[in-house]
Amino acid sequence: MSSSFVARALEAATRQRAPAEIIAITVPAMPVAPDRLLVARGADDAPILFWDASAREREGGGALAGWGEAARVEGSGPERLRQVIAEAERLFAQVFEVRHPEAEGAPSPRLFGGLSFRPEPRREAPWAAFGDASFVLPRLRYAVRGGRGSLQLCARVEDLLREDRRAVIVADFERAQEAITAAGRGVPMHREGGAGDARIEGMTSAAFCELVEAALAHIRSRALEKVVAVAPSHVTSSRAIDIGAALVRMGEDYGDCTRFAIQRGDAVFVGASPERLVARSGRVVETDGLAGTARRGANEEAIKDALFTSAKERREHAIVVEAIARVLESATTALDVPAEPVIRTLRNVHHLWTPIRATLRAPLHVLSLVESLHPTPAVCGTPREDAVAFIAQNEPSGRGWYTGAVGWLDGAGDGDFAVAIRAGLVGAREAWLYAGAGIVEGSDPRSEFAETRAKQAPMLTALGIGA
Repeated sequence: MSSSFVARALEAATRQRAPAEIIAITVPAMPVAPDRLLVARGADDAPILFWDASAREREGGGALAGWGEAARVEGSGPERLRQVIAEAERLFAQVFEVRHPEAEGAPSPRLFGGLSFRPEPRREAPWAAFGDASFVLPRLRYAVRGGRGSLQLCARVEDLLREDRRAVIVADFERAQEAITAAGRGVPMHREGGAGDARIEGMTSAAFCELVEAALAHIRSRALEKVVAVAPSHVTSSRAIDIGAALVRMGEDYGDCTRFAIQRGDAVFVGASPERLVARSGRVVETDGLAGTARRGANEEAIKDALFTSAKERREHAIVVEAIARVLESATTALDVPAEPVIRTLRNVHHLWTPIRATLRAPLHVLSLVESLHPTPAVCGTPREDAVAFIAQNEPSGRGWYTGAVGWLDGAGDGDFAVAIRAGLVGAREAWLYAGAGIVEGSDPRSEFAETRAKQAPMLTALGIGA
């Protein structure tokens, strides 16, 4: 039924020459887990995407998987997000939607993507395919929300004028339906089927401690109040790395985090972020203050109490919360910032967490909020520009999209973005992993290095390597 509905809609769009660049057709589909849908579909030349913020979103949340590109919107340099806003508004104005009556509650067309930690004058390996800011309208998007599934096909109207291209589009849609059916039957998953024999080469403890000491020298001189130092690692595997399986493992171990996967070229940026940068729904804004970390251990209550009462950790956390509040207070009303943080517990660490909520005075695009907030002191430091300069001059390699932001936006200017942490860039048989630690007065270099190892553990486990 869905295939015939799509075929008729495509044929109608071709005959009518709809005054639009893209037609978006949404039909109902069997509800399945989108991560397992990626496993069921298997290897494909079409670039993939995945987004699941179910644990954080209001109204039951939702998750999705996508393939291919119907359109791409990008920006570069200091004006990158303003460029994306302008191009996205133009693109959404040219989308013609057709919905099956049973798919009325499905999400509208959305652009998915992200941005780098900072604009780079020249992109180098392994991030060469990832722009300063890059968003894609997927050719095919499967979404599940509130127990109901939907499949959306986006096609360029110019492609529909060619019978051969139209046949390929319909075949892609039918293949997606077959993958949904396979996922509904159950996809075999083996936790031991990971990266095989792996070799990990990373920043040494001595090198990271030297970086931290340089940061502390700047802090003591009052040039910086805080800076985040990142330790990169390179993993090589004897076996092809399965992104779908990695996402399933992340869901089993870090289901309360935002999982994501965004592909450019032959590499996929994948992760499970515990930190929301900003979400906008109408005039409601939500964001996180997340900073201050303790590794989990045998005496959990003592560890949490030590984290909550640590002057150093509370100071690091307060810097982040105060910076976010300063950005939001001029643009919002009813700014709700709790007086004290709470402990947020993940599988391997505890964090100090302050959830922040506000109401916009006037409509403001979600990417305008991203531009104002990014990078927060949680991933950069403060003062912001001085911390960015220190990072550029002292870290051994570029961060790419790590500690940038990933998420989605729609035609209304709504969207949801996560801070791109607990993440790595994954190729066919290799991965580049990153983990950072916030350096403030009183930081101990060796303890901070141990923190980066704890934060890198989720990605190693997801890849099937183990911590």
